Parts: sequence; C-alpha cells; structure tokens
Amino acid sequence: MPIPDDFHVEVCDWQSTADRAALLGVRATVFIEEQHVPADIERDDDDARAVHLLARTPAGDPVGTGRLLVDPAPGDGHSTGRTGHIGRMAVLSAWRRRGVGSTLLHGLLDHARARGVREICLHAQHTAIAFYQRHGFTARGAEFEEAGIPHVEMTLQLTPLAAPERPALAPAPAAVILRAATREELIDVTRTLLAGAKHSICILVRELHPQLLDDTACLVELRRLAVSGRGASIRIVAQDLSRALEEGTRVLELAQRVSSVVQLRRPLEPADQKYASAFMCTDTQGYLFRPVEGDMMATGSTYAPGRHAELTRLFEGIWERSEPWPELRILGI
Repeated sequence: MPIPDDFHVEVCDWQSTADRAALLGVRATVFIEEQHVPADIERDDDDARAVHLLARTPAGDPVGTGRLLVDPAPGDGHSTGRTGHIGRMAVLSAWRRRGVGSTLLHGLLDHARARGVREICLHAQHTAIAFYQRHGFTARGAEFEEAGIPHVEMTLQLTPLAAPERPALAPAPAAVILRAATREELIDVTRTLLAGAKHSICILVRELHPQLLDDTACLVELRRLAVSGRGASIRIVAQDLSRALEEGTRVLELAQRVSSVVQLRRPLEPADQKYASAFMCTDTQGYLFRPVEGDMMATGSTYAPGRHAELTRLFEGIWERSEPWPELRILGI
C-alpha cells in the first residue's frame, strides 16, 4: 500500500483520557449517530484489554478506529493465543474510500501476527463484505443480525511472522598469554600486544622507558597505530618525563609529528603520582601489567575482557585527574 500523507495511524492507550475520548468520539459518530447502535452495546468491557488503533489527520483530528482482541491460548490464561477478533472498525464519512480503513486493517493484522495469532475473525456488516474480501477474508456461516444490522462472520488465516535472523556471534579471538621476566621478554610481549591493537592504546608508566617503548619493533607498531585512520589514539600518562626530556626518546619524536594522536599527561593526585605499577591496554581488549614499574616482570593477555575493563576504568579515572605536561608545549606537543 502507498504510504498516506494526509493521515497516520497510531496505537492508543485506553487508559489515557484523551486517547479514549478520541476513539469513542469516532465510534459514537459512526455507530451511535449514523447507524443507531445503542451506546450500551457499542461500548463493552473488552475495550480495556484490546489493542486500539486510531487514524488521525496531520492536525491530530481523529478520523478512524479499529481494535484487536486476542483469545487466551488454551490453558495458559494469557492473551497470547492463536485466534484474534477485529472489531469497532469505523471511519468518518468524509474520510471513507481514502485508504483509512485499509491502513487500519493492515495495522491490526500486523499486531495480530506479532502476537502469534493464526486466525482472525470479525463480524462484517453486509455493506462491508466486499471490503474484507479484497483483503483476503472469507465468509463463514449464515447471515445474522447484530444491533439490528445484517452481519456475516468472516475469517482470515494468518502466516506467523518469521523469527528474525540473528547473525551468528563472532567467536572470541584466541587469547595469547603474555609473560615476561627479562628485558628481552618484556620487549617481545609488548610488541605482541601492540601488534594486536587496531587503532588505539592507553599506557600508564612512571617514565617513558628508553629500554622499552624506544625499541624499534615497538616503535613500528606505535607508528602504525598513529596513522591507522579514524579513531587513532595513543594516550600516555607518565609520572616523570625528566629523563625522556633530557636524553630524548623516539616516543616524543612521534608525538611531535602526530600531536593530535599521541597525547601525554601527568597525574595531579598524590595517590596517582605514587602508583607503583605500570600497564597498557589495547582497543582489542588486550593488556600487559607490571606490578612494579621498575621491574621487568609482567603478565598479560592479547584478549582478556574482564581484566582489560578493570584496567581501562583505572586508566580513565587517572586520565581525567591528569593534565598535559607543560614542558611539552615547547616541543609542540
């Protein structure tokens, strides 16, 4: 069906005074005033448990209604059964033959399918039989009177909605355990961790260790991250930069070239300044942790979501409590 632009259909809340008044106003005009249906028949207790749809103009004026009732499934007492009933289909005379009824009907059928309904029943006024036949309904049984108006029971078999396709979860990457006890081993596991990062890494150290991050293989990976495109980020919190500033380090040289990517801060809180450990975390949930920053002993993993989340939270807290190193302004960092 083409999407109408002169009205829309919405689900209404029967408990809302405004929604209820709008629904009953349309029904009163069509059923009570035009068709002379008694008010005590037009309104019933089923309204409180029905799904109500209301067609409105762009200005918000109500022009059509319809409701859906779903029978309880056998034995469970809940409204999630396999049979549904559509009723109280009413459209103001000025809006008939403009697609309002069809849009309301399609909306009610969609709600029925979503609730697992397999068969829809309704009592069609004799003048509306052709309308429902065009939408796939078939008559069942003899004609009968309801509120003094000839009706025919009509039914439609529904095909249940197919379960949404869910993409298979990607398998977790194989984790490589990282351990080091010597400088050479520490450089090796650091390079392994850096190689697994995609775009970003955060590092907390006492100082920019010239024997670690200045290693050529590690610098190659840091440079790769720095130019990896959107989202590239290398954040470093260092407690002391005096040695790096005095002796020089290739990490600072990298920071000068890509100052928008490589950021260095110093901690301000005494507890952060005295933090004795060092660690780094990658954007692929890997980490490397040294209990004592000056020691080569380290443990980590290329994939450890729990430990990674713990260390990342710690880093973010310290990062927020830190400031850019003023000494780096002269270097353009």
